[in-house]
Amino acid sequence: MKFFHIGDLHLGKKIYDFSMIDDQKYILSQILKRAEEEDIDGIFISGDVYDKGVPPVEAVNLLDEFLTELAKRNIAIFMIAGNHDSAHRLNFGSRLFQENKIHISGSFNGRLEPIILQDEFGEIEVYLLPFIKPALVSPYYQEEMPTYQRAVEIVLQGTTLRKKCRNILLAHQYVTWHGTAEQSDSETYSLGGLDEVDAGVFFDFDYVALGHLHSPQRIAKDEIRYAGSPLAYSFSEIRRKKNITKLELREKGDIKMEFIPLIPKRPLREMKGPLQSLIDAGRKEGGSEDYIRAILTDSMAQNDPVGQLRTIYPNLMTMEMENSGSYKEKELAYSAEDTSPQELFDIFFQRQNQKEMDEIQEKVAKNTWEDLGDEME
Repeated sequence: MKFFHIGDLHLGKKIYDFSMIDDQKYILSQILKRAEEEDIDGIFISGDVYDKGVPPVEAVNLLDEFLTELAKRNIAIFMIAGNHDSAHRLNFGSRLFQENKIHISGSFNGRLEPIILQDEFGEIEVYLLPFIKPALVSPYYQEEMPTYQRAVEIVLQGTTLRKKCRNILLAHQYVTWHGTAEQSDSETYSLGGLDEVDAGVFFDFDYVALGHLHSPQRIAKDEIRYAGSPLAYSFSEIRRKKNITKLELREKGDIKMEFIPLIPKRPLREMKGPLQSLIDAGRKEGGSEDYIRAILTDSMAQNDPVGQLRTIYPNLMTMEMENSGSYKEKELAYSAEDTSPQELFDIFFQRQNQKEMDEIQEKVAKNTWEDLGDEME
């Protein structure tokens, strides 16, 4: 059987107050087209379907359209909630949807039960584990769980896998291998590493379809993998190629993987140089609809640089002035909803003091945020 693994759609997301709905519709249409061309049997959607617990109407309609089109093509859907989703909202209608091969797990109910598929090589058991944290798991097991690691361990220990079957797990957690994984600015951070789950707990599964981190990557081994987000949601991701993970399951132990590139409608792009040079370059290429981060290197203040740039780059998202020192001041307002408390504090400190924190100040700030970690969960 053939499957697509995707995740972290973040439908309804805004970047610097620019709605990404049109770009998300474009990329989902691309995924749908490739699923049809590749004759895919099912698609794994590994959480963070929406960007917020209460998504905008446009995001709900877009997901409805995407799932409907997949169902029309007889493509099975396996979807779990991520930490950005409202588990109960995503669960709505899930039992009814199963009649159309749409399997949704929005909230953890105390146990993992497989969805059983059949092909010429035997049975495939698909387990759906939505985003969990210790407080969601401990009531079912009457045990105090200090870490996410323990919460995931005890859930999996209570699940008996049939070794002769091919066992697939969808999960949405911060999974690392010996504490290492590649993150980006658009992800939600937790302080102190309490949310980390070591990849070793998943080794009994034939494939683990992970969601949460936005960079496509393997964790510990090829069969434990983050699909990554289908679009770049921060400028820290612009050099990372986005793709669809395609899986072909044959006999047990034989999984063929392929990575199908995704091409955005309007990529995020960073430009750096004097104002006039950026304007001249834009005019030469006839303007650009790309999402732009501009870093100006002019030594003198410029007259309305944002207005001038937007005549050439209408989707200018943010602009910075690069001074002779290390301090950089943002000319455009940042989006508070996409900025972590730590980043907000850093911006406040820089603007208040006209410099970045030194090593001692950074250490004090880090210790303070870690002390506040539990209250910020």
